[in-house]
Amino acid sequence: MRKSLVVALILLLLGALAWSQNLENAGIDYTTALTKKGGPERISAFETYIKNYPDPAQNVFTKLAFYWLTVDYYNSKNYDKAIRNGEKAVALGGMEAKLEAGVYLILGSSYGANKNKEKATTWAEKAIVFSKSKGIGDIAKQAQALKDELSGAAKKPAKPLTSLEKIGQMYNQKKYEEAISMFNSFSQNDKSDDTIFEIYARCLTGAGKLDAAVKEFTDAYAKNRKAVNAERLGNIYLAKAKKDKQFLDSAISYQIEAGLLYQKEKNTSRQAALLKNAKYWLYEKYDYNAKIKKYNATVKPVKPVVSNDKEIKSLQYEYDKLERDLARKYVDIEMPGYEQDKLDKIQEQISKLKAGNSKQSAEDPNSAAAQELMKEQQRIEAEFKTLNDQARKKLGL
Repeated sequence: MRKSLVVALILLLLGALAWSQNLENAGIDYTTALTKKGGPERISAFETYIKNYPDPAQNVFTKLAFYWLTVDYYNSKNYDKAIRNGEKAVALGGMEAKLEAGVYLILGSSYGANKNKEKATTWAEKAIVFSKSKGIGDIAKQAQALKDELSGAAKKPAKPLTSLEKIGQMYNQKKYEEAISMFNSFSQNDKSDDTIFEIYARCLTGAGKLDAAVKEFTDAYAKNRKAVNAERLGNIYLAKAKKDKQFLDSAISYQIEAGLLYQKEKNTSRQAALLKNAKYWLYEKYDYNAKIKKYNATVKPVKPVVSNDKEIKSLQYEYDKLERDLARKYVDIEMPGYEQDKLDKIQEQISKLKAGNSKQSAEDPNSAAAQELMKEQQRIEAEFKTLNDQARKKLGL
């Protein structure tokens, strides 16, 4: 049974590729873990991720971490852990429909591999019903095949693989060069299929043919100005920027364009993710994130600043009240000097307290460095706004 069920995950993995990182550390760390090599390396990365971000109610990526652990443990034939993480992912919820259907399928297959026919059938049936209700035909078909196999039904003659299944197999097996050659042999109709083209472009990236990937997606973006094409270009330029930081400019620009186009397409979650991503990499361009990290590591301890604000507020209230009372008391005659002295005395106390606040702030040994970082942050934020305005103008938004 095991051998026949592994193929069932060919298209399942592709459904998760649309997820990307967020600007917050949780999002960046999630993306870093996701780029690890599938298997033990990625399992270790996501188990560490869950330890660092244990609360799925606060962080959607924690839920996705359980999904990837399910996939990697299944592919590693550790079916017990695939089941444990899969059932956790289902309990947490919040997955895209295709990911959820895929987890049901993995659970059915894993229980089948563990000779638990009853639970395997239950999960296979859930995968069938759920996939059909969501229009996910490929997983529904695979789940039905699993159910038939569990029931001992006679196997139908194997159908020839579709072009999508063929190139999907090559991609999942990391046979990038073969997948590229296969794509070139496809008909123009197959090459125009969005999913097939997506896999092909990822194979170009996996094979290190980044310039070719840039050309393919630049042409695609010129023909169809969709957010996903801009996002793909941004990711390719990020890969190029690992070797040469100058490509960060292009990566940032395309991520901003992707964010704005997602806004136009009313995909607010992807809009927020891409714009936050772009800002993160703009900070990276100027090593600002590293500077903040260094500042936090070297900041000198200072005595807590005792604020005089509360006392100043109280005295100011006292001053204003006295001033009003005196104004009502001396309407038609000049106010005596001793009354003015009362006001001056309160004002003197207020001035001393304000001077004390300023002195404490000036004595902070970290003040100069903090101010420099703040100035740089303001400059970067201003540059980001300019880039955003330029992108809007380019896109006609």
